[in-house]
Amino acid sequence: MTPTLSGLDSIKCEFAVPGPGTPLNGVVRWSDTNIDQPSLIVKPTTEDDVQTSIKIAKSNGLTITVGGGGHGTFVTLDSNALYLDMANFKAIKLDKSTGIVEIGGGVTTGEALKALADQGYYTPLPNSNAVGVVGCIIGGGNTPLIGTHGWMADLVESFRLATAEGKMIEVSSSSTGEDLALFNALCGAGHGLGVITAVKTSAFPIKDLNMTDDKIWIRSLVFPPTAIEIAAEAFLKMQRPASSASINVLFMRSPPGTPAAGSPIIVLGATVFASAEQGEGHASILFDDELVGKAIVKNTEATPIVNLNDRYAPYDSRGGHKAIASCRLNNLDISSIKSAFEQWVSVTEKYPDSRRSILVVGLSDSTKAVQLGNSGATDRFVEGREREFSIMTVTICSEDNTRVALVEYMDTLMKRFREGDLESVPRSFPNNLRFGMNLEELFSRERLSQLRDLKDRWDVDGLFWNPYKQ
Repeated sequence: MTPTLSGLDSIKCEFAVPGPGTPLNGVVRWSDTNIDQPSLIVKPTTEDDVQTSIKIAKSNGLTITVGGGGHGTFVTLDSNALYLDMANFKAIKLDKSTGIVEIGGGVTTGEALKALADQGYYTPLPNSNAVGVVGCIIGGGNTPLIGTHGWMADLVESFRLATAEGKMIEVSSSSTGEDLALFNALCGAGHGLGVITAVKTSAFPIKDLNMTDDKIWIRSLVFPPTAIEIAAEAFLKMQRPASSASINVLFMRSPPGTPAAGSPIIVLGATVFASAEQGEGHASILFDDELVGKAIVKNTEATPIVNLNDRYAPYDSRGGHKAIASCRLNNLDISSIKSAFEQWVSVTEKYPDSRRSILVVGLSDSTKAVQLGNSGATDRFVEGREREFSIMTVTICSEDNTRVALVEYMDTLMKRFREGDLESVPRSFPNNLRFGMNLEELFSRERLSQLRDLKDRWDVDGLFWNPYKQ
């Protein structure tokens, strides 16, 4: 920890200098792993405050770590850090005439979802209300609407950010030269290239989805562990889904207060952003008599778009050890799904404090994402657009020995899934980066070289924490 910091009298916003042994003074991230006491915490309210923070970090030899939603499980904090909490940058400005919304650097997905829905609009967002919108975008941004709109990074019009030099700049899809290269990198690989204060992206009228009563159609079946094979088989029969559909099979333990609480369950579901009639057609397999007969719970519901992520709220709680491992595949078979289920059951049974950990196997149409990758979004940092299967396990625990065991579980799980897709180069979601991970699982060597060159151009002294400068 820095004993004495200079320049603090120039700060015009809320800040804290943590003392030895004191709590983290408001630095409450989703995961506590590798999060230690920073030297300084600043909560800017204006861009001037951000620029002042940059000057102070430079003069004191600190590394700036930016916090938006605080969900990056791969982000580290140490005693040489200036933690820049962007929570006050909450502006959400929708221009209906252009279909563009400007979102502040501290806006969470739930805040954006509600603000836009109140005006009859939406923008694609992930399945959580608690993550930062900017953080999602700079890691690509996978959403249940990927079949309709592609990645979140594909929809961005511009970023406003503070550079390591302390200058405020705006880069967009119409920029040229080095500014355009920076813009493209921010669209998918933007961690540690500047402090983003606002992003402009596309927004769409909810009515254009043509949903019955403007509500999302959702069908789900819940199965006991003995039905893993029939559930996996049904999931794979839904390949090449409609662009409006997002298909998932989820492994979780039955929540407290439910029958057989704590027991493993399998949830097979379809979320369709279309009419109820189309939903029933796109997910007709989920009405098959034999399949339904094996389910212990059957449910069909219509959900307002503003409530889409409410069901995931239990996973938004902060603190403890959390990590995410993911892979994206072209091919997937029943044996891989069954093996994954067995691994997940085994580790969450052996370590009781890990029982909130989940595993999700997703399926979506890649046509739109591929089209965008071949046209206007060619140079944005999104790879493996053609892959329709996505695997993600979220591990949650409180004990350090469990955390170590879960790292081994994640490694083994990803290896097993990739064994069934050997012809594909390994690819993961950038926002699911893990400590010690081979960065070539995220991007090609050429792309990683481009990112390092950009880091040298825009932040030669390494002012901002960055996962790619290795």
